[in-house]
Amino acid sequence: MNGCNRLRTAEEKVWSMTISPLFRKTEERTFFAHHMLLHAAQLEIEDAEASELGRYNKCLASMVMVALAIEALVNAVGSRAARDWSSFERLRPYEKIDLLVEELGIQRNPLEEPWCTLQYLGRFRNDIAHPKPEEIICERILPQAGLNKTAFDTPLSKLEREITLGNAKRSYAAVRNLKGILADALPESDRFGIFADMWHGSTTIHE
Repeated sequence: MNGCNRLRTAEEKVWSMTISPLFRKTEERTFFAHHMLLHAAQLEIEDAEASELGRYNKCLASMVMVALAIEALVNAVGSRAARDWSSFERLRPYEKIDLLVEELGIQRNPLEEPWCTLQYLGRFRNDIAHPKPEEIICERILPQAGLNKTAFDTPLSKLEREITLGNAKRSYAAVRNLKGILADALPESDRFGIFADMWHGSTTIHE
């Protein structure tokens, strides 16, 4: 080996010792939208609790996110539990819940939580998705102080009166409860990623 080749070999060894190695990182995750929607609802509730400023709109946002999360959740569970996904996918959200309750052998009392609040959320979802005009007549007998206090109050529709911090918290709690019930009813091998947003992966040296 001549001197030039020996020098090149030595330089290559030094270079290989000083350069950072490259890694091949592989990650796998099934995206289930209910995690995103429930997290957004949680943040809106926390902001609404912290300040009265914008509280109504934050409660509205939270309740809409929670109502949407129901179908996202039952779709996630249905993708693992439904015998016929194409038929399951065409069902309405609460028909999907009925089917999963039957398929997974879940005991349900519609007068207890979370089931009664889920029924309420079903009506709210329909009302907010398909709103209809409502004529509002509000008549009250008030003293002068009451007139001054309510001078700029907007007469609220039935739908608007449902949007409260209490209802937002109640709705969020019901869907989180449903998530736990459905996840626990699944076979252990099918639970990954349903109750919590999870993923797995591996790292190897890239050659």
